[in-house]
Amino acid sequence: MVKACPGISLLLALLLPIGTLSAKELGDYQLGDKAEEDIVATAKLNFVDVEGTQAERDKEAQRVPIILRYYPNAGDDIEAQFRQAFGRTREQFLQSINKSFGHPTLSPEEIGSFKFQSLAMLFQKQNESFPMSTNCAALWAAGDENKAYEDSLAATLKQAMSPVIHPEPIPDKFRFGATVRLIPLAGTNDTVSELEASKTSHNFSRTNFMSLAIVRRNFIALFPREDRDVAKYLSNLLEPNTAVDEAITQKLRDRRTADVWVVCNFEPGQIVAHRGDVIDRKIKTALDQLKDKSVVGKLQELQAKQQAAVGQLQQMVAEDKTKGAQAQQRVLWVVCALVAVVLILAGATWQLARRRQPSTLLPVPANGGGGEWQERAMVAEQRTETLQNAARAGLIGHLQQWFSRMLTQRLLSQRRALLETNDNAAAEMAALEARLQKVQAPLQVRLAAYEHRIAELEKELAVRGEENRELLKAKIETMRKQLEAERGKTRVAFN
Repeated sequence: MVKACPGISLLLALLLPIGTLSAKELGDYQLGDKAEEDIVATAKLNFVDVEGTQAERDKEAQRVPIILRYYPNAGDDIEAQFRQAFGRTREQFLQSINKSFGHPTLSPEEIGSFKFQSLAMLFQKQNESFPMSTNCAALWAAGDENKAYEDSLAATLKQAMSPVIHPEPIPDKFRFGATVRLIPLAGTNDTVSELEASKTSHNFSRTNFMSLAIVRRNFIALFPREDRDVAKYLSNLLEPNTAVDEAITQKLRDRRTADVWVVCNFEPGQIVAHRGDVIDRKIKTALDQLKDKSVVGKLQELQAKQQAAVGQLQQMVAEDKTKGAQAQQRVLWVVCALVAVVLILAGATWQLARRRQPSTLLPVPANGGGGEWQERAMVAEQRTETLQNAARAGLIGHLQQWFSRMLTQRLLSQRRALLETNDNAAAEMAALEARLQKVQAPLQVRLAAYEHRIAELEKELAVRGEENRELLKAKIETMRKQLEAERGKTRVAFN
């Protein structure tokens, strides 16, 4: 009788703990937490320090001068605004004189009258444009356009706009360094490309800048006290003749800092975070990598153990099949041997029966008077021989039946043993498949968690800037390849 190998049950018992393996959850740490113990790198880590990279890039970006759009013709625009306001004020004042006196040009007596003085004072209060002085009003009323005064103020305005006046306020990201780069442009609507800016701009010392407040203060100081109203009005016309080109500056800075990376490297055994350290973004990234590598290592270990267990199981099943085949062969040999023995015995019995000659022990009479008696004796001997032959035939048949029953019982016993062995093997294989499915369930959960991690990295890739995009892409691609390899191993192992 062939028995199932008892190692199969032991192997099934060893397979159960495989599904319960779990990695230490280093990802439970959040930003701002404190490390409860020293965290040591179990594998080689290599990642980009986002905060350190950003700080280094900000530092390097400050070395790129600010690009200023410079408008040399801004003084002409200010002058045009002034002359327009000056002419409009003169025209409105002459209209008031014509309405009050009936004619736009007054005589010296009319200019010196109280009526003219009152009209001039009322116009000054109601006028919202250029502040008209008393002398200017008298000249306008006498028919003089006061062109010299207008030209003098226009020249003063244009002179005030001659220095480089930087804009206010300046964006925090674009504070001036020691130098800036000016791009002369004809108008505010002109566009310039990055290439043109690099060709046409030139460095300009920061000390040559002037703020708008200083320019206005210096401009007001040029006028006497009685013309302070005119000076204040004209100072409000002054504007910065430069503007920070944030787009071009940012492009130049991005090109300068594109290759600036701060990479953190940890060797196995090196401490990532000491006990009590605050978890910052750098440590959090290292912990995430350790968690990912731990999951991958556990999955690989699980795959190896499952493959080894399945291999041992297959080996045991093959050994059981070999033993069953050997047992069947032995039974066949026993049956053949029994058949041969029966045949030999039958042949021997038949040879013995054939060689025996019929003889009689009765005396032969001397004369011919005993023929009837002799005939009776022959008949008796024939009956005896017939009985002996029948006894021999019955013995042989009995022996044949006995051997047949014994062989049949042996064959039935062997068949029952084989059936029991097959049933036991089928039951153990069914139990093995059920347990392997239970083992596979935690593996599927881990693979799902692994896929979820890949999805998180893809989302992080979409959110993060260019500085970490390439590294994350490489990391995602590596993890996908590992996942596909593990899935392939799992399918081969379970098949």
